[in-house]
Amino acid sequence: MNVIEISECNYKNYCSLDIVAFSFAYPGAQGEMGAIYMIDRDGRIYHANYCQKDGIRVEHIKEIIPVSEDIEFGVFDSRSKNEKWTSMYLGGGNHLLFIKDFYDALCQKIDESHFKYRSELFQYWPGFILGLLEKGDDHLTMRDIWKMMEAI
Repeated sequence: MNVIEISECNYKNYCSLDIVAFSFAYPGAQGEMGAIYMIDRDGRIYHANYCQKDGIRVEHIKEIIPVSEDIEFGVFDSRSKNEKWTSMYLGGGNHLLFIKDFYDALCQKIDESHFKYRSELFQYWPGFILGLLEKGDDHLTMRDIWKMMEAI
């Protein structure tokens, strides 16, 4: 499995993705500030960053993730005005947005994980989504994704 990098130079090649979940980090977020990690319906993982020098410009994010225009971000939460999407706060300025079809099953996975802190979801959400899609490793973590990106 590879992580596909989306930048200002190539974002037009990714305007028709069928994204089912993505995380969004504020500019001052813990971890990689400005990071956007996306998973499409086929289980492919994408990365973009709107804070990096060679990253994607904020106004082009909506071309890759059209639903991002319908999201209201707060300091400790976010919500979508699109009735087909919902969100969860991951902690430290990081948000997870995903299709509502996954809500009950994702909540069950979270409950079964017995996280001590809600912010632990930040590490495990990619694997949870891949498991719900029945694509890839349902134990994949953000650490695993970062390691894959180092290899690029």
